[in-house]
Amino acid sequence: MPKATAKSRRSRKPATANISPALRTAPRGDRVAKAAGPELQRLTGCLHSLSSRHHDLIQGYAERVGIAGMQYMILTTIRHLESRGDVFPVTIAEHLRLTSAGVAKAIQHLTELGLVEKAGDLGDRRRTRLTVTPCGGALLDSLAPMQSRVNDVWLDCMSDSEFSIFLDLVERFIRSSDRALALQSYLVKDSAIVPFK
Repeated sequence: MPKATAKSRRSRKPATANISPALRTAPRGDRVAKAAGPELQRLTGCLHSLSSRHHDLIQGYAERVGIAGMQYMILTTIRHLESRGDVFPVTIAEHLRLTSAGVAKAIQHLTELGLVEKAGDLGDRRRTRLTVTPCGGALLDSLAPMQSRVNDVWLDCMSDSEFSIFLDLVERFIRSSDRALALQSYLVKDSAIVPFK
């Protein structure tokens, strides 16, 4: 074996060096039952169906006012977050867990439509502060009566306390999904399995 090759192999980080110890930990015995059997398949199907229906609800609102679904999501998010303080593109990306590029493209369209206004941040010239214009606010207000009726039906399946529990579970599930995606990515890179072609 050439010396250069041997040296590079000795200095290379172990395969598990790039992944959190928590992700390398074997699942506890009480978690095994959840990861197998018909319950997991049922959950997978339900999550897909729920995601599809939520997407259709968003698209329905967006189409009603003549914009794309992603633009509608970002417009409503800017308006929601404005009440908490200044809103920047990175704020939107983090809140909706989207890529910065996708958010930037949607914001540009909303700006061109006159629904969102961009302004330089006085504290940091590199940042762009976002606000919903009066036109954008009026557009969202026009949807309010329909949204109220739809949401009453959509959330009628649970009480207020159940909704709080459900929201907490969903947020925890998103975090565990992020960890699962990181583990999956690591295992795929470290795997010797040849993809089907």
